[in-house]
Amino acid sequence: MPTTTVVTVCLPKDTPTSKLATAAAAALAATLRTPAGPVGHFTIGTRWHRNELLQPWQDTAAGGPILRLHLAAMHIAARNTYWYRWLIWHRVVDGTRPAQPYWMFLDRHKADPAKYPLSKAQQQYRAQARIAAMLTYNALPNKIIVLPTSHLEAFQAGAHAYAHLGLLSAVPGDGMITLDGRYLAATSDRLTDRLSYLDAAQQHLGTLSPRDRLVALATR
Repeated sequence: MPTTTVVTVCLPKDTPTSKLATAAAAALAATLRTPAGPVGHFTIGTRWHRNELLQPWQDTAAGGPILRLHLAAMHIAARNTYWYRWLIWHRVVDGTRPAQPYWMFLDRHKADPAKYPLSKAQQQYRAQARIAAMLTYNALPNKIIVLPTSHLEAFQAGAHAYAHLGLLSAVPGDGMITLDGRYLAATSDRLTDRLSYLDAAQQHLGTLSPRDRLVALATR
Protein backbone atom coordinates (compact mmCIF):
# COMPACT_ATOMS: atom_id res chain seq x y z
CA MET A 1 0.00 0.00 0.00
CA PRO A 2 1.50 3.40 -0.99
CA THR A 3 2.79 5.56 1.82
CA THR A 4 1.61 9.17 1.91
CA THR A 5 4.20 11.77 2.88
CA VAL A 6 4.19 15.55 3.12
CA VAL A 7 6.68 17.62 1.14
CA THR A 8 7.13 21.37 1.67
CA VAL A 9 7.80 23.27 -1.54
CA CYS A 10 9.51 26.68 -1.38
CA LEU A 11 8.40 29.15 -4.03
CA PRO A 12 9.51 32.73 -4.78
CA LYS A 13 7.56 35.70 -3.43
CA ASP A 14 6.26 36.74 -6.85
CA THR A 15 4.26 33.48 -7.23
CA PRO A 16 0.54 34.46 -7.32
CA THR A 17 -1.78 32.70 -4.88
CA SER A 18 -3.78 31.32 -7.81
CA LYS A 19 -0.62 29.64 -9.13
CA LEU A 20 0.72 28.19 -5.87
CA ALA A 21 -0.75 24.71 -6.28
CA THR A 22 0.31 24.27 -9.91
CA ALA A 23 3.78 25.73 -9.35
CA ALA A 24 4.37 23.46 -6.35
CA ALA A 25 3.13 20.39 -8.23
CA ALA A 26 5.43 21.21 -11.15
CA ALA A 27 8.41 21.57 -8.82
CA LEU A 28 7.63 18.22 -7.21
CA ALA A 29 7.05 16.48 -10.54
CA ALA A 30 10.53 17.62 -11.64
CA THR A 31 11.91 15.38 -8.87
CA LEU A 32 10.02 12.41 -10.39
CA ARG A 33 7.72 12.20 -7.39
CA THR A 34 3.94 12.05 -7.75
CA PRO A 35 1.95 14.84 -6.07
CA ALA A 36 -1.40 13.90 -4.55
CA GLY A 37 -2.52 17.49 -4.01
CA PRO A 38 -2.16 20.30 -1.46
CA VAL A 39 -2.64 19.40 2.20
CA GLY A 40 -3.53 21.57 5.20
CA HIS A 41 -0.13 21.46 6.87
CA PHE A 42 0.51 25.03 8.04
CA THR A 43 -0.96 26.76 11.06
CA ILE A 44 -2.38 30.19 10.32
CA GLY A 45 -2.48 32.71 13.14
CA THR A 46 -4.99 35.25 11.83
CA ARG A 47 -8.30 35.46 9.98
CA TRP A 48 -7.03 38.40 7.94
CA HIS A 49 -5.31 38.10 4.57
CA ARG A 50 -6.84 34.65 3.97
CA ASN A 51 -7.03 35.54 0.27
CA GLU A 52 -3.23 35.15 0.20
CA LEU A 53 -3.40 31.56 1.46
CA LEU A 54 -3.85 28.29 -0.39
CA GLN A 55 -6.89 26.35 0.80
CA PRO A 56 -7.35 28.04 4.20
CA TRP A 57 -9.58 25.95 6.44
CA GLN A 58 -10.22 26.84 10.09
CA ASP A 59 -6.71 27.17 11.58
CA THR A 60 -4.70 25.55 8.78
CA ALA A 61 -3.73 26.22 5.18
CA ALA A 62 -1.88 24.35 2.45
CA GLY A 63 0.41 27.29 1.81
CA GLY A 64 1.01 30.98 1.43
CA PRO A 65 3.56 33.70 2.25
CA ILE A 66 5.74 32.83 5.21
CA LEU A 67 4.68 35.97 7.05
CA ARG A 68 1.04 34.71 6.93
CA LEU A 69 1.92 31.27 8.31
CA HIS A 70 2.26 30.71 12.05
CA LEU A 71 5.46 28.64 11.96
CA ALA A 72 6.28 29.31 15.62
CA ALA A 73 2.98 27.76 16.66
CA MET A 74 3.77 24.72 14.52
CA HIS A 75 7.11 24.32 16.29
CA ILE A 76 5.50 24.47 19.72
CA ALA A 77 2.68 22.07 18.84
CA ALA A 78 5.03 19.51 17.29
CA ARG A 79 7.48 19.72 20.19
CA ASN A 80 4.65 19.14 22.67
CA THR A 81 3.22 16.24 20.67
CA TYR A 82 6.59 14.53 20.48
CA TRP A 83 7.21 15.12 24.19
CA TYR A 84 3.86 13.53 25.04
CA ARG A 85 4.49 10.61 22.68
CA TRP A 86 7.89 10.03 24.34
CA LEU A 87 6.23 9.86 27.77
CA ILE A 88 3.78 7.22 26.53
CA TRP A 89 6.63 5.32 24.86
CA HIS A 90 8.70 5.42 28.06
CA ARG A 91 5.86 3.83 30.01
CA VAL A 92 5.20 1.21 27.35
CA VAL A 93 8.82 0.02 27.14
CA ASP A 94 9.64 0.40 30.84
CA GLY A 95 11.78 -2.53 31.97
CA THR A 96 12.90 -3.55 28.48
CA ARG A 97 16.45 -3.35 27.21
CA PRO A 98 17.50 -0.88 24.50
CA ALA A 99 16.80 -2.30 21.06
CA GLN A 100 18.68 -2.20 17.77
CA PRO A 101 16.96 -0.34 14.89
CA TYR A 102 15.73 -2.26 11.87
CA TRP A 103 18.40 -0.86 9.55
CA MET A 104 21.08 -2.81 11.45
CA PHE A 105 19.31 -6.10 10.68
CA LEU A 106 18.69 -5.02 7.10
CA ASP A 107 22.37 -4.16 6.59
CA ARG A 108 23.34 -7.61 7.85
CA HIS A 109 20.89 -9.18 5.41
CA LYS A 110 22.26 -7.15 2.49
CA ALA A 111 25.81 -8.15 3.40
CA ASP A 112 24.98 -11.88 3.16
CA PRO A 113 21.44 -12.60 1.88
CA ALA A 114 22.05 -16.34 1.61
CA LYS A 115 23.13 -16.85 5.21
CA TYR A 116 20.88 -14.18 6.67
CA PRO A 117 17.58 -14.02 4.74
CA LEU A 118 15.22 -11.07 5.03
CA SER A 119 12.62 -13.14 6.88
CA LYS A 120 15.16 -13.90 9.61
CA ALA A 121 16.18 -10.21 9.84
CA GLN A 122 12.56 -9.18 10.29
CA GLN A 123 11.89 -11.93 12.83
CA GLN A 124 14.91 -11.11 14.97
CA TYR A 125 14.16 -7.38 14.86
CA ARG A 126 10.57 -7.90 16.01
CA ALA A 127 11.64 -10.41 18.66
CA GLN A 128 13.46 -7.71 20.66
CA ALA A 129 11.50 -7.07 23.85
CA ARG A 130 11.37 -3.30 23.32
CA ILE A 131 10.09 -3.61 19.75
CA ALA A 132 7.60 -6.28 20.80
CA ALA A 133 6.28 -3.95 23.51
CA MET A 134 5.82 -1.12 20.98
CA LEU A 135 4.12 -3.36 18.43
CA THR A 136 1.81 -4.77 21.07
CA TYR A 137 0.83 -1.29 22.21
CA ASN A 138 0.25 -0.15 18.61
CA ALA A 139 -2.12 -3.09 18.11
CA LEU A 140 -4.37 -2.00 21.00
CA PRO A 141 -7.76 -0.67 19.81
CA ASN A 142 -7.79 1.96 22.57
CA LYS A 143 -4.21 3.21 22.23
CA ILE A 144 -3.65 6.89 22.98
CA ILE A 145 -1.11 7.50 20.21
CA VAL A 146 0.87 5.40 17.71
CA LEU A 147 4.50 4.72 18.59
CA PRO A 148 6.39 4.50 15.23
CA THR A 149 9.05 1.82 15.40
CA SER A 150 11.01 3.86 12.84
CA HIS A 151 11.47 6.44 15.63
CA LEU A 152 13.28 3.92 17.85
CA GLU A 153 16.68 5.63 17.79
CA ALA A 154 15.13 9.02 18.52
CA PHE A 155 13.01 7.62 21.36
CA GLN A 156 16.12 6.06 22.91
CA ALA A 157 17.99 9.39 22.63
CA GLY A 158 15.80 10.81 25.40
CA ALA A 159 12.77 13.04 25.90
CA HIS A 160 14.44 16.35 25.04
CA ALA A 161 16.12 15.01 21.90
CA TYR A 162 12.86 13.47 20.71
CA ALA A 163 10.88 16.65 21.40
CA HIS A 164 13.48 18.70 19.50
CA LEU A 165 13.18 16.28 16.59
CA GLY A 166 9.47 17.07 16.48
CA LEU A 167 10.14 20.79 16.47
CA LEU A 168 12.64 20.49 13.62
CA SER A 169 10.26 18.31 11.58
CA ALA A 170 7.20 20.52 12.00
CA VAL A 171 7.58 22.80 8.97
CA PRO A 172 9.62 20.85 6.38
CA GLY A 173 7.77 17.56 6.86
CA ASP A 174 9.11 14.45 5.15
CA GLY A 175 10.86 16.34 2.36
CA MET A 176 11.54 19.82 1.04
CA ILE A 177 12.04 21.37 -2.38
CA THR A 178 14.24 24.45 -2.17
CA LEU A 179 13.85 27.68 -4.11
CA ASP A 180 16.45 26.49 -6.60
CA GLY A 181 14.67 23.15 -7.11
CA ARG A 182 16.81 20.85 -4.95
CA TYR A 183 14.98 17.98 -3.26
CA LEU A 184 15.96 17.48 0.38
CA ALA A 185 14.94 14.37 2.31
CA ALA A 186 16.38 11.76 4.65
CA THR A 187 18.08 9.01 2.68
CA SER A 188 17.03 6.33 5.19
CA ASP A 189 15.30 5.79 8.55
CA ARG A 190 18.61 6.19 10.35
CA LEU A 191 18.49 9.00 12.89
CA THR A 192 21.73 10.50 11.55
CA ASP A 193 20.23 10.70 8.05
CA ARG A 194 17.04 12.24 9.38
CA LEU A 195 18.99 14.87 11.32
CA SER A 196 21.18 15.67 8.30
CA TYR A 197 18.05 16.34 6.25
CA LEU A 198 16.44 18.47 8.94
CA ASP A 199 19.62 20.49 9.41
CA ALA A 200 19.76 21.23 5.67
CA ALA A 201 16.04 22.08 5.61
CA GLN A 202 16.30 24.45 8.56
CA GLN A 203 19.29 26.18 7.01
CA HIS A 204 17.35 26.75 3.80
CA LEU A 205 14.28 28.01 5.65
CA GLY A 206 16.54 30.52 7.37
CA THR A 207 17.54 32.01 4.01
CA LEU A 208 13.97 32.69 2.85
CA SER A 209 12.28 36.07 2.79
CA PRO A 210 9.10 36.53 4.88
CA ARG A 211 7.29 37.05 1.56
CA ASP A 212 8.51 33.83 -0.03
CA ARG A 213 5.87 31.12 -0.31
CA LEU A 214 5.62 27.68 1.24
CA VAL A 215 3.26 25.00 -0.08
CA ALA A 216 2.62 21.58 1.46
CA LEU A 217 1.89 18.71 -0.93
CA ALA A 218 0.89 15.16 -0.11
CA THR A 219 2.88 12.63 -2.15
CA ARG A 220 2.69 8.94 -2.81
